[in-house]
Amino acid sequence: MGRASRSTGASSAGSSAAKSSCNWRLCSMVLFAGIIMLWACFQLLLLGTGCHAEHERAVHAEDLLLQSQSQRKREKQALERQVANLQQQLQVMAQMSPSNDAGAASRMQAELQELRQENARLQKEVLSRRPSAPSPVQALAQRSLVASAGASNGPITKDMLRNLAANGAIGVAVITCKRPQYLTRAMNSFLRARNNPSRFPLVISQDGNDAAMVQLVQSRFVATGQAYHIQHEHNPDAPKVAKKYGGTKMALGYVYIAQHFGFAMKTMFDDFGFQAVIFLEEDLEVSLDFFSYFDAMQPLLRNDPDLFCVSAWNDIGYDSHVQDATAAYRTDFFPGLGWMMDKSMWGEIRDRWAEAYWDEFMRRKDVRKGRHCIRPEISRSFTFGEVGVSVGQFFKQHLARIKLNDVEVDWKSQDNQKLASAEAFDNYLRQQLQAATLVSLED
Repeated sequence: MGRASRSTGASSAGSSAAKSSCNWRLCSMVLFAGIIMLWACFQLLLLGTGCHAEHERAVHAEDLLLQSQSQRKREKQALERQVANLQQQLQVMAQMSPSNDAGAASRMQAELQELRQENARLQKEVLSRRPSAPSPVQALAQRSLVASAGASNGPITKDMLRNLAANGAIGVAVITCKRPQYLTRAMNSFLRARNNPSRFPLVISQDGNDAAMVQLVQSRFVATGQAYHIQHEHNPDAPKVAKKYGGTKMALGYVYIAQHFGFAMKTMFDDFGFQAVIFLEEDLEVSLDFFSYFDAMQPLLRNDPDLFCVSAWNDIGYDSHVQDATAAYRTDFFPGLGWMMDKSMWGEIRDRWAEAYWDEFMRRKDVRKGRHCIRPEISRSFTFGEVGVSVGQFFKQHLARIKLNDVEVDWKSQDNQKLASAEAFDNYLRQQLQAATLVSLED
């Protein structure tokens, strides 16, 4: 009896041990499966993150490639322009080389050789240039390279200017006095926009002898061959003339300015021999297509007797009033602020030039004689001259609100025939009116 009881107890203990072993194995398997599932989920998460990162890297690489290709194209165009400018200078200097001065001829020959070497180097660089994604500093340096393209190895001479004028160049007179910080800003803008120095030679005309201005012009622009420097001495009779206009300090300032403009015109047209001249001032900035605009408009000015000037300025060109960067119009108002006239117009006014307020003189009926001036819809010039003879008159209320064009237009590729004559422009306006939609004030 006791033996049977012991046997039954042993059997029960064995069964309990077997059940415990099965439960432990089942728990282990569940735990292991859970770990496997967690690991799989983690790998899927990493895979998704990696794919997204790879996509981002691919997009970024594609952007860099496009930027690199675009930058390469711009650099190549800039270098090709430099080559073209150097070739033009070679032609100009070759025409000037037969000189009675043996020393001058020798120097010119040396400069010719240097220019030929630079030309060859730039052509080789155009062919071998490899694309790269430039840093902002490199991009700025490249822009400065374009701005200074074509600068000669030495100062520009009168003979060089006369030769350029004889070959059809358009002179650019920069009117300045004693605001060197203004001139620096203005010249930086002019040089950025000018990509053909032989077509648009710069002449800085200084009123008076301000020492800081002389030093700036000579060291930064004359010595580098970027501009020629002329100076106008004040007329001792200017105070007497100013008395006709009130005798105030402001009136005297406007007398000096008119006399200075007359001096610059006489020098550019009569001394240097330019057939057309653009007049800029030390407190102006210009758009990148400024010279393209004047280059395209100069034949219209030359051929149409009903035109007397071309201007870069729209006097009502507020941002809210303008939208078409390719539009230009004929106007019977003289805008000024970056404008061009030809030698025939100078011949009309040379002997009766303004004593003061020269821009109002240009608007007189006996000066304009019913003729027009071409001006753009969006201004190609902008004045920042809040400090000056006018003491910032109307600057904040009006001048500072004029929009400077920010779309680079190739003006020679535009259809400018509507501007070629008064009749053509009237026909254009008539067509625009006929095509217009009639609206009411309620609409």
